[in-house]
Formats: sequence, structure tokens, C-alpha cells
Amino acid sequence: MRHATAAASLARCVRFALCTWGAAIALIFAAGPAAAKMWECPPGYQVHEGLNLDFPADGAKRAFIVNPPKDAKGPAPVWVPLTGSVEATNDNLNVLRSGANAHLADHGFMVIGPVRECANQDPNLRAGVCNGPGHDGWNWNPWHEGRAAGPAGEPFKTDEGSDSRFLIAMVKCVGTRWPLDARRLYIGGISSGGTMTNRALTFRSDFWAGGMPISGEWYVSKDDGTALSFEAARAAVAAAPDVVHQGRVGPYPLRSKLGPMIVITVWGGENDMWKCAGVLCSDYRPTTQAGSVYFSSMKNVTHIACTASHGHMWPQKNTEAFNLWALTTLASHPKGSDPRRFKMTPPPEGYACKLGPFTDHYPQAPAA
Repeated sequence: MRHATAAASLARCVRFALCTWGAAIALIFAAGPAAAKMWECPPGYQVHEGLNLDFPADGAKRAFIVNPPKDAKGPAPVWVPLTGSVEATNDNLNVLRSGANAHLADHGFMVIGPVRECANQDPNLRAGVCNGPGHDGWNWNPWHEGRAAGPAGEPFKTDEGSDSRFLIAMVKCVGTRWPLDARRLYIGGISSGGTMTNRALTFRSDFWAGGMPISGEWYVSKDDGTALSFEAARAAVAAAPDVVHQGRVGPYPLRSKLGPMIVITVWGGENDMWKCAGVLCSDYRPTTQAGSVYFSSMKNVTHIACTASHGHMWPQKNTEAFNLWALTTLASHPKGSDPRRFKMTPPPEGYACKLGPFTDHYPQAPAA
């Protein structure tokens, strides 16, 4: 009975953000071991502000950068921004054209910047070995974000992968040092980071409260989960833009139900494409369309589709204003919120955002 009462008190405390950190800790431990383990580090690991090295995860040593919230009052919402193939973690955190995501700490967010495994714990590595095809069953190298075509990728139809587990373990460890809001844990990223966001949200909607995939892949596949060529995948979505398409980014088959979340999918407009060795290999029109339709099909997921004109980059117009709008929008809808009560505020100039899937990507069939 004591544990049940404490758990109920903790839920009220977190829901209304009325508890101090000390009170939250007391309630967590009073609620019992299961609640206390929400925040935990690997044995002996001490997390600190700035660059954290040698974090053990799936047999590898990983790195991440902690930017604590400024003047936080109560548990802070969490933002985990992911870079793509060619920009460094420190660029994503501190350079305006790459997102300058660390500045969101000035607005009360805990910002945690993970370093890609291919960067070997170097937060300053840009493209290099991170810009290229994947291996060991993965399609692309920067993040373990989409299963490879063929037998090597088969295990990752059901296995979320080491990056997904690392990102969750990283957040849980940071929560042992700073008060974090367990109902406001958000992830987002550009390009491969956007693809990794799609993977994290489709596999682990139990943990994340939502996220923002920016120009992320879906790796649209056949209904039986086998791979499609680049052109065949484009054609499949163009022929049926309003149906849910299977893809190699998420579990196969795609889950018919996700945990309650809020998702903002961003498309960079007509020039949102990527070339591999000078040849077009990714078009983010069909991929963002497919993701937006899937998330919008879930009754307990609030989905916002945003279109801009910056191409295949972190949103470029009014970047910091857009970041703050996006994160404020995410944080306004903590996990478990009723989608019917969500109210979207207008985005900054340069962005067209709407509830539901994209309707500007393909000519829509006339209403019957």
C-alpha cells in the first residue's frame, strides 16, 4: 500500500511539475525499486556536464555531450538532437547552420548530444568514415537506423539495434544527476539522424514522448518487407501516398499501435534530396510522406507535418525560432496527453505546418 500511494503521489508530482528534485527523489525511492530504476547508469559510471566518454553500451564505448538546462524549475524536458552523415555533433549543438541545438538549454531544456559510433567518440568528426554505406546488417553508416536489404538485415526486423538502446541508456544515466521529466523525453535529427528518430519512435514509443524527424528515411519496402529499389520505392509512394507503407526503418511488420506520442515531421521542400557518389539516392518527399501517414494513422499519436524550402539541411530560416517553437510544441504535449486537446500554435515565418499527414507532396485525388 505504501508503494502504491507513493507511486500515485509521484505521478501527480511529475504530471503537474510541482515537485522539487529532492521531493521527486524521495517519492521515487519510496515507490520501490522499479520506479527508482527509471534513472540509472552503468555500474560505476559517473555522468557530468560536457563531454562524457567511454559510456559502455552493447559492448562498445560511446560518447555524449550534456548541456544542462539554465534556471530550470523542477524536472526538465529532454531534447536529444542527432546529426546526419556530414556534420559533427559539436556542429549540431553549436553552429547555427547545423541547428545550434545547445541553445535550447537556455530555454529550460536538458540537451544531450550523442556522438555517432562511427566517429569513435570524436564530437568534432564531420563526414569521414560516417558518410557511407552501413555494415553488419545496417543500411547506412552514421546511425544504426535502417536494416540492410537481404539476410544480413533480417535480425533487425524485430531488434531495435544498439543505437536505440544506447540513446535510452544515455538519457537514463543523465537522469541520475539532473532532474528530468519522464513524460517529456524527445528525440530528433536531420537526414540519417531523422531516420534514426523514425526508428527510435517506431520501436520504443514506450520510452519516448515524441520527436522530430527532419528529412528522415523510411526505406519503403514491399508489403512483405523485402527491399525496393530507390526508383521503385518513389513510385510506390507516388502511386498511393495516403496508405501506410512498410519500411526498413521500423519493425516489420509495422506495429498497429504505438504508445502515446507527439511527432513533428519536417520536409525541406523540392530540393530535399541526397546524392551518393554524385548520383541521386534519396528523395525525402516520399519518405516524409510515408512517415507522416503512418504516425497520423495512430489514434494516440499527435502528428504535425511541416514543409519549408531549405533543402536537405537542418531548418535554415529563423532556425532558433523554429527550434524553440518545435520543442515548445513537443513539450506542450507530454506523454499520455489526449490528442483531442492538443492546440498547435503558428510556426515561425518560413514554415507551413498542419495537423495530420502531408497533403502538399503529391497531387491529391479529387473527392468522390
